[in-house]
Parts: sequence; structure tokens; C-alpha cells
Amino acid sequence: MEIYPQIYETERKPHRKMETRDRLKKIVGIILVSIALAAMLWQLVAIYSTGMRHVTHGLLLIVGICLPLILGAYLYTRALNTREERRRAVRISFSALFVFYSAALFGALIVSRVDYQTFAQTRAAYWQNFDLMTNFNPWETVQLYLNAIKYNYIGMEIPLSNLIGNAMLFMPMAVFLPCLFRPMQRFWRFALVMLLLLVAIEALQLLLSCGSCDVDDVLLNLLGTLILFGILKLPFLQRLLKRLYLLPEEQESVENADIEGEMQTPTA
Repeated sequence: MEIYPQIYETERKPHRKMETRDRLKKIVGIILVSIALAAMLWQLVAIYSTGMRHVTHGLLLIVGICLPLILGAYLYTRALNTREERRRAVRISFSALFVFYSAALFGALIVSRVDYQTFAQTRAAYWQNFDLMTNFNPWETVQLYLNAIKYNYIGMEIPLSNLIGNAMLFMPMAVFLPCLFRPMQRFWRFALVMLLLLVAIEALQLLLSCGSCDVDDVLLNLLGTLILFGILKLPFLQRLLKRLYLLPEEQESVENADIEGEMQTPTA
């Protein structure tokens, strides 16, 4: 008669250990995500108050915040039971990172560059030097930087950082938009949205007199995002994104399409 309780207790021990491990994963995951969120808030305050010194600094900042966020989200999702719960947790974490990236960009490119105390004087000086602060000839600025690299008359750091930095600045959008918004998985939609976004940013810089309005910035930004968008369309990377719950799986897409089709089919 005493055998059954012993067997039951023996079976319960691995289950308890698993529950303890899952609970520990959740706690560590929440701590890491909280650290990442606190770092996001701190950096946003710094960016909005003092600006971003360098494009590469901003990209390294995003990577530095990504590490605890990704690790924390991974540990937390590993403790969840269903795929739907894991997908929801990953999507929330990814959305938080997207909001941070967008807010950091807006702060670095617009808000931190506006001199609110001397806005009238700055605006007047900007428009007096309109030709120096703007460029509407495609690839003119790029050619200037390439010549600077070729003849090395201003050093290598400035032209390289501007060319490579502008190409990389909006690259994360090639990950965020297609993963968070399903229509953005189409190339032409993604390209159109990015083009409109980049033109709007340059126009806002022109109107607020807070940066050079350069068509080459748009071209380099767009080129970088389209290159990464194309790379992420490689089959093995698509499979990786699906395994990370960033993209819907094929079966799920088919089921959703079937449901939408049934809803749109008129009943007799």
C-alpha cells in the first residue's frame, strides 16, 4: 500500500525541478528585460538632451541594448508552454525595441538638433546659407566624399563614417517593419514606405533648420535598408526568423488566409 505514494513522489520530483527551472528562467528574463528597458529610457533622455555624437555610436548603442533584451526574452519565452505565448512575448519585446529605435532616431535627427533658444537666428542663418545646407543633386555629396577618400585631403574618418553610417542608419527598419507589419514583407511596399519616411525626415530638417537637407542622405539610407531587406529574404534567414517567432510560420499563414477567406465568402 505504501508503494504508490512513493512512485507518485518520484514522478513529482522531475516535474518540480522543471517548474523551478522555468520559474528561474522567467525571473532572470524579466530582470534582463527590465535592465534593457531602463537603459532605453536613460539613453533616450541623453539623446533628446545632448543628441547623438556619432552614427556608429547610435548603432553600437542599439546592439548593446539588444543583447540583454534578446537574452531576457529568450529565457522568458523558454519557460512558456505554448508557441502562441512565446510568439506574443517575443513580439512585445521586439515592439519595445522598435519604439526605442524610432524614438532614438527622431531625437537624434530632429529634436536634439533644434536650438529652441535661438531658433529665429539659427533659422535666418540657415536660409542665408541655403546652398551650403542643402543638396538636391543626386550623388553629388557621395562623389565629394569619394574624392576625399581618393585624394585623402580631409582624412578617411569623416567621409567613411558619413557614407557607411548613412547606409547603415536605417538598416534596422528592414528587420522591424517586415516582422511587425505583415504588408511590409512586400518589397515595393517596404521601399515606398521607407522612401516617404526618409523624404519626410529630410523635409522636417529643412523646415526646422536643424540639419543638412541632402538627397544623397535619402539615397544612402534607402540603399542600405533595401540591401538588408534583400539579404533577409534568403531562405535560411527566413527560416531563422520564423524559428525566432519574428515571422509567421507557413502553416499559420495558410490557416489565417483560410479564415479570412471564409469571413469574406458571402453566405447563401
